[in-house]
Amino acid sequence: MVATNMTPNRVPKKSTALAQLTQSALAIVSSTSGVAVAAEAPTDAQLDLRFTQYREADMPEERVTLGDRERYAIDVTQFRMFSPVGTTSAISLDLMYETMSGASPLGSQLNNSDQTEVLMSGASIEETRTDVALGWHQYSKYRTYSWSLASSIENDYESIALGWDFAIENRKRWLTLLSSLSASYDTLSPTDADVFGGPRAEADGETKTSVSAYGGFNAVVNAMTTVQMGVGFTQLDGYLSDPYRGADQRPDQRQQVTLDVQIRRYLGWLGAAWHVDYRYYQDDWEIKAHTIEQHVYKQWDLGSGSILVSPSLRYYWQHQASFYQLNASPSTEFYSSDYRLSAYGAAAVGLDLTWDWHNWGVQLGYSLYLSDESWGASGQQDTETPSLVDFTTVSFGLFTRF
Repeated sequence: MVATNMTPNRVPKKSTALAQLTQSALAIVSSTSGVAVAAEAPTDAQLDLRFTQYREADMPEERVTLGDRERYAIDVTQFRMFSPVGTTSAISLDLMYETMSGASPLGSQLNNSDQTEVLMSGASIEETRTDVALGWHQYSKYRTYSWSLASSIENDYESIALGWDFAIENRKRWLTLLSSLSASYDTLSPTDADVFGGPRAEADGETKTSVSAYGGFNAVVNAMTTVQMGVGFTQLDGYLSDPYRGADQRPDQRQQVTLDVQIRRYLGWLGAAWHVDYRYYQDDWEIKAHTIEQHVYKQWDLGSGSILVSPSLRYYWQHQASFYQLNASPSTEFYSSDYRLSAYGAAAVGLDLTWDWHNWGVQLGYSLYLSDESWGASGQQDTETPSLVDFTTVSFGLFTRF
C-alpha cells in the first residue's frame, strides 16, 4: 500500500504520493522516520525491481471552469540493490525513474452560488523525475550506522540530500535507541518561466533548505509484542510557495513536529503479525494532522516457498493552514487556495501479495485512496474542495537473493 504524507516538506505543483513502494513486510519494526533498528550484518545480497502505476480520478466536470479534467497519471520504475561488503558492512543503491502526464489544479475560488470553481492546467504536461540514493551501512554487535547521499532531478526541480541513521541496542537486546539526521538543498526552475512570467519567473533560481532530526526507541515488551516511539523535527527555509498557482504566497519558514507510535504484535490464534501505527503532525502554519494505519501480515508455507498476504487500512485527517482561503486575496500577507493546505480527511485500503520461492519472489500490490472535506474528525470547513485528489495504485515487483 502506498503510504502518503498529506503534509509533505516539499510543496510541489503535482500531488505525487508515491513512497515506501519497496519494504520488508516481515520486519517487526518499520520506522516512519526511516531509522533502521540495530541488526546483524546481512549475509546475502538482494535485488528488487518494481513497477507502479498511479492514477488520479478526473475532476468533476461541473466544477472546472478552465483547463482539462484529466489529472495526473504517473508511471514509476524502481530498482534497489543491497549487498554485504565484507562481514560488517553493506552498501545499498536505490534508483527511481518517474514519468508523469496530465493536468493539475492551478487555483480555486467561490462563485456567486458559493460553489467552488477550479482552474486547471492543460493535460499536455509531461515531466520526468530521476532519483538516485547511495547508502553505506556499518554493523557491530550492538550498533548500526547508516550514511546516505541522494539526488533528485525533475524538469523544474533539483534536490540533493545527506542522511545519517544510528541505532544502538542494550546488551540484553530488549531496548534499541534510534536517531537520525538529514539535510537537503533544493533549487527551483519552473517550466516556461520566461513565457508565463509572474510567480514562475519570480521562483526561477530560488532555493529551499531542509534539516530534519529524529529520536526514539524500540522496546521488546514480551515475546509477542514490540513498541516504538519517536519524535521528529524539521526546519524548512527558503521559497515554499507554489509558483504554478495564480495566487499563492506562503511564509519562507516552516517548522514541523511529528510524534509516532508503532506497535508490532504477533497474533498467535491467527498466526499473523499485526502492525498498528499512529502519527501526529503539527507545524507553525497551524496545520495539525493525525494518521492511523494498520497492516496484517499472514504467511502460508507452500512446499519450498511461501505466500505472504497483507491487507491494510489507513485513515488521515488534518486542520487547515492559517492562511488557507478559497478566494485568495493579495491584501493579506499570506494566502493560498491549495487543497493540500485545507481541512479534510482521507481513507485508503490496500492489499499486497508476495510469493517467495527459493531465492526468487514476486510482489503484487493495489491501493485505493479517497478524500473529502467532510471526512475530517476535526478542523472541518464549510466550503467545498473538489480539487482534493482520489487515486489508485497498482504495482508489480520482482526480487532475488544471492
